[in-house]
Amino acid sequence: MPDTDTQLAELVTGGLDWIWGVPSENAKQLAAMPNVTVKAAPTTRMSFLSLDAVGRSGDNPMKDVRVRRAMFHAIDRAAISRDLVGDGSEVLRFMCDARQFGCDAKTEEYAYDPAKAKALLKEAGHPDGFTIPIYAYRDRPYTEAVMNYLRAVGIKTDLRYLQWRALRPILQEGKAEVAHLSWGSQGVLDASASVSNYFKFSTDDYARDEQVRDWLQAADTTVDPEKRKELYGKALARINEQAYMVPLFSYGRTYAFNAELDLPVTPDELAHFYLARWKK
Repeated sequence: MPDTDTQLAELVTGGLDWIWGVPSENAKQLAAMPNVTVKAAPTTRMSFLSLDAVGRSGDNPMKDVRVRRAMFHAIDRAAISRDLVGDGSEVLRFMCDARQFGCDAKTEEYAYDPAKAKALLKEAGHPDGFTIPIYAYRDRPYTEAVMNYLRAVGIKTDLRYLQWRALRPILQEGKAEVAHLSWGSQGVLDASASVSNYFKFSTDDYARDEQVRDWLQAADTTVDPEKRKELYGKALARINEQAYMVPLFSYGRTYAFNAELDLPVTPDELAHFYLARWKK
């Protein structure tokens, strides 16, 4: 049943007992109905900017760490998460979800600071900014919000909005200077399912940092929990310090179901129906 309006109508009238991915504009309306329960939960799905720090696509401004840090400071990630993405969404601190084991590091945070972004661009030799392509494939309003923040500090982006099957080979072949992407980790609550996917010299790696690769490889293959935390922490700190990517926000997901159904929601973006019980 692909049509959202049909899903909502069927839920309210009893034709359906459970739906998910409820649009934020419909959630409050449903929550006011006595026969429907509405719950929002975080997920492990990340939204982030991939930046071509190593120059796989050729010589471009992303090779300068000052430009990459400027992009970090230019975007009000909290505002996008709170006002646009909605319930369940959170600001991402690193290239992993906070609920994933090992997703923590001691490093300075990038505050939303347009003035700092402009100063860094000037220092990098771009006092008037520059224009660069940005690739995206889903949730266009979120991408456009990012583009607006970048434009405000002088970074003008040429949106190349494609279907995933068209964008995927561009990413794999190293042709994307900047890309707005997402990754869900298949619901796995471990940093190996997120950060390690992008920084171990795969076709998705636009940093090619040998030290980061080695830390992640060791963390992924070590069974000592404390050692794993230490190694992931080192890798995540360096990734942020070098601004290899800009983690933006985690997606939230809103569920709506029959009020007589007892069904816990979890942060892994999976529907655990085996835990469901009817209240009567």
